[in-house]
Amino acid sequence: MITIHEKTAQTFNTLGLGALLPASCVVTEELNGAFELELEHPYDAEGKWQRIERGRTLYASTPRGRQPFRIYNVKPSMEGIKVNARHVFYDLLDNQCEAISYTGTATGALAALQGAFAYAMPFSFETDISGTGTLKTGRMNPVQALLSDDDKTTGFVQGFGGELLRDGFRVSLKAAMGQDRDVAIRYGKNLIGLEVTEDESDVKTRILCYGKNGSATVNSPYIGAYLYPKIYTLEDENKTVAELQQEAQALLDGGADLPLVNIKVDFIPLAKTVEYRDYAMLEEVQLGDIVTVINHRMGFSKRARVISYEWDCLLEQYNEVELGDFVPTLASSVTSGVRSVSLASAASARASAAAVDASAVMAALQAHLNDHENPHQVTTTQAAAAEGTA
Repeated sequence: MITIHEKTAQTFNTLGLGALLPASCVVTEELNGAFELELEHPYDAEGKWQRIERGRTLYASTPRGRQPFRIYNVKPSMEGIKVNARHVFYDLLDNQCEAISYTGTATGALAALQGAFAYAMPFSFETDISGTGTLKTGRMNPVQALLSDDDKTTGFVQGFGGELLRDGFRVSLKAAMGQDRDVAIRYGKNLIGLEVTEDESDVKTRILCYGKNGSATVNSPYIGAYLYPKIYTLEDENKTVAELQQEAQALLDGGADLPLVNIKVDFIPLAKTVEYRDYAMLEEVQLGDIVTVINHRMGFSKRARVISYEWDCLLEQYNEVELGDFVPTLASSVTSGVRSVSLASAASARASAAAVDASAVMAALQAHLNDHENPHQVTTTQAAAAEGTA
């Protein structure tokens, strides 16, 4: 069930303004990235579509339970209304933090961030990250302060690491999302609905170590799996060769000698194949969970993570799950975060454009409904309200 709630709602334990009857409703989420909902609603005879208004909140199913999504774009057409909403976490885009300069614990950094808000918001922040780090920002919105990475900024993720768990108005920065569910995926067949990508552009199978007391070579056990050895150099005149050899071995142990793996599983066509049972267990995984990917052709197995998904809110099942190599470092985490910020700017532009066209669309809709003698005619007041929500 999809319910809609007023702009000011902070709890969602009632039906709010009522339930909707959408034709489709899909949620997509990326690890440390976008968290969005897209809904399509017909002009139903009961007039439920009239509850849809920009700024109101949709409460919809996700793999982790129901979550609130703020409507930021409403686009009426002759067939129905298309709605884009993003998780209420992105309300933080509207606020601003004063410049922050903090060194200490991760919990203290989140308190400093919240204390720098221009105005209070109903969000709580928590983390299970231990150790110390630095948070140093200029004036920017809280989402940027958490995820941004530029020459003049040390955002939270850059200074402390972490992966973002968004649960209503509760924001958690986890040392690592998900768990190892002891699921193994073996691939190598051409299945409908399964797309596998391997990228070996950054693979290292021979590491040359140059230290202050000589040099050494560390070879990967997979060196013969490629046409040529893939040479990488570690050089540091302040370290011994033995120290550099340990670093080289740590790189190989961490999977530097294996290709990056990305697997997209599309459950709708895949369910029609006899091999579906080999992938059905992915219906139980959640964002950040670890899956073992086995490639018999190359003779290796490696751990991949659930890095994104598409979820059908009406059927309460995955449409697609994406597994891949997600490294919770500065580059990967912040890139995804900035993409969300950019997405917000783009959405604002789209909403402005939609507002310009809304009068014409609603006028055409009025004529369409009159032609079909729809008992729920669009009045002048309703058309004006719809124009305001476009």
